[in-house]
Amino acid sequence: MLEVVEHDPETKTPVRLNGIYERDEAGQAAYLSELLEIFETEGVDSAFVFPVRLARLSAPPGRRPQGDLDRAGLGIVKLLEGRRGQTYPDMEWEPKAASRQWRSGIGDDRPRAR
Repeated sequence: MLEVVEHDPETKTPVRLNGIYERDEAGQAAYLSELLEIFETEGVDSAFVFPVRLARLSAPPGRRPQGDLDRAGLGIVKLLEGRRGQTYPDMEWEPKAASRQWRSGIGDDRPRAR
């Protein structure tokens, strides 16, 4: 797991961030855009870049910044922990900037059913 996350010593469950970290969705989206451009230039057929979500790193409402574990995650959607999103009201997540960047790169802005 990421080094910026403190874990419960017994359960190993993520508890909080070990400091104050700014959310940088624009930076993640820019990095994803750079990777996709490189992959296209080099003729890469497929690649795994970021996970869609990390189930144990959510953004609960009203938590202090250190409790917003989503700030440590590389997932391209923010998990809302029991709440529904605005973009897709039937989903418990909200797209991050990297998700929108990826979808614009593939020409599709619809969530995928699993």
